[in-house]
Amino acid sequence: MAAAALILITTFAMTPQTTQAQELSIEPGATITSRFIYRGLDLGSSPQVQPSIAFNYGDFNFTLWGSHPLSLTPDGSDYKEVKFWMNYTFDLGNFTLTPQIENHFNANADLFDFDEDTTTHVFQASVRAAAKGDVAPDFLLGYAFWGADGFEPTLYLEAGVNFSVGDTGLRAFLSGQYSEEGGFVDLGYEGDFVFNQLGLSASRHLRISDSISVPMSVLVAINPKTERAFTAFSISF
Repeated sequence: MAAAALILITTFAMTPQTTQAQELSIEPGATITSRFIYRGLDLGSSPQVQPSIAFNYGDFNFTLWGSHPLSLTPDGSDYKEVKFWMNYTFDLGNFTLTPQIENHFNANADLFDFDEDTTTHVFQASVRAAAKGDVAPDFLLGYAFWGADGFEPTLYLEAGVNFSVGDTGLRAFLSGQYSEEGGFVDLGYEGDFVFNQLGLSASRHLRISDSISVPMSVLVAINPKTERAFTAFSISF
């Protein structure tokens, strides 16, 4: 928890002072996705609805987000996740820098259970650098530092590049992680550094009528370590 406090203190200490008026905006939204793919793992193994409420004030963001299955799998699994994150984005000219703190929580357990022997909460601090331009690389460094009994701190790295072809936005990415046995989203990695995702996402607006269009995206990814392949189609409102 000390790491979380340090991230928050650093974030607000670095926040530039301004006299320009800022307004609070609240943005509800939802995504329906055929699969919830996260770090080389199919969470829930079923279509999911992912509602969210984002609170924005200037460059500060606080978001409440969840993912819930639309149907049960044959084995009766009903994995549900609720999480929140807060971040601040610094505009540094040619790129942005976004420190963030987030909490992952398995919503089948008790929300206020923070006992290390029984909790399903995981806290993670991260920082993301994103370049601007027609071809824009980005890099994320994350560190999951607290969780349930036996949880091992986990380092996560992800690098991507954003570009477009016509009206379709594309992002190619590669990610990896390291922890001792028992880390966050550890699929039997046995304490090794592993590449857990290699993928490509494509997004564009799906036109429904002359005046209505909605964002849609397609993800194709593999987990090089487990040799599993994934695809997902998502639409957002």
